[in-house]
Amino acid sequence: MPVVHYRFSTALAASLSLILAACAPAAGPTKTGPQGAANVGGQQAAANPADDIDTEATIWTILGLARKPSQRPPGPQTGAAVTPVLYQAALDTLQFTKFASEDPLGGSLVTDWYSPRGKPDERFRIDVFILSRHLTSDSVAVTVERQVRRPTGEWADSTVDRKVQEDLETKILHRARQLKRAWTAASS
Repeated sequence: MPVVHYRFSTALAASLSLILAACAPAAGPTKTGPQGAANVGGQQAAANPADDIDTEATIWTILGLARKPSQRPPGPQTGAAVTPVLYQAALDTLQFTKFASEDPLGGSLVTDWYSPRGKPDERFRIDVFILSRHLTSDSVAVTVERQVRRPTGEWADSTVDRKVQEDLETKILHRARQLKRAWTAASS
């Protein structure tokens, strides 16, 4: 039998063994410590090894041979103290302007200065802070800065009615409730 035939079969066997090794569940230690964490050589390992791997992509899901529902929560990936529902609601509510800064991990959004239509001598900047993972009225704080153009052409700070900030907070919370209902219905 020609040598080329053996090279092909060896390469095929090696490829199959690598694919199967990548798809096999990781063999972990069997002893657990006092808090349910694995104990390896006297050191504590992570309590949940599934946090370290990407459960969304295996060789079978990439090839389209296996289908499984997503384990990731809907919405943007946010920090531990920020609810994705409120963060997405703030993004949706302020979609009429561009953002100067977005921090999903810290829960803050800052818009660029923008002028409303028909008012070129007036501009606003909005800051939104997500303060908690709960969907309550004190979980979001909005500040609005307003500037007006003087006749000399320079911008001067001006006051903003507190009701404007409260209205934006209310709109964000209302949108968050809509998103939460939609995401809950989609996951059921």
